[in-house]
Amino acid sequence: MLYVIQPDDFQHWVGVAEVMRAEAREAAEARLDEMAHEINAYAGLTPEMVIREGKTREEIITLVREDNEIGVLVLGASVDGDGPGPLVTDMVTKMAGRLPLPLTVVPGNLTLEQIDAVC
Repeated sequence: MLYVIQPDDFQHWVGVAEVMRAEAREAAEARLDEMAHEINAYAGLTPEMVIREGKTREEIITLVREDNEIGVLVLGASVDGDGPGPLVTDMVTKMAGRLPLPLTVVPGNLTLEQIDAVC
């Protein structure tokens, strides 16, 4: 599981920026830990957790190129009516042909039972 912390443009106060970065990292760790517990309870698996700072698309691409144990990139599509979401749209339209692995987009409104049925 990858959590990408978006870079902050607040460069004027280095001390404040460091506090904000630490808080963002704590929030990322908490969210990934919460999701890892859910996955472990549901499937008995302990996922690897990675936290990066940067632009989401670039960090995803860097990670899948660095880690040859990643066999497929799975993204969840948005459930609102404005399309699958900016990341999914960007990855499918601009990057899918250049990724070193398959890209799977999962509809955001699937239940766990429906996801199990297609796995």
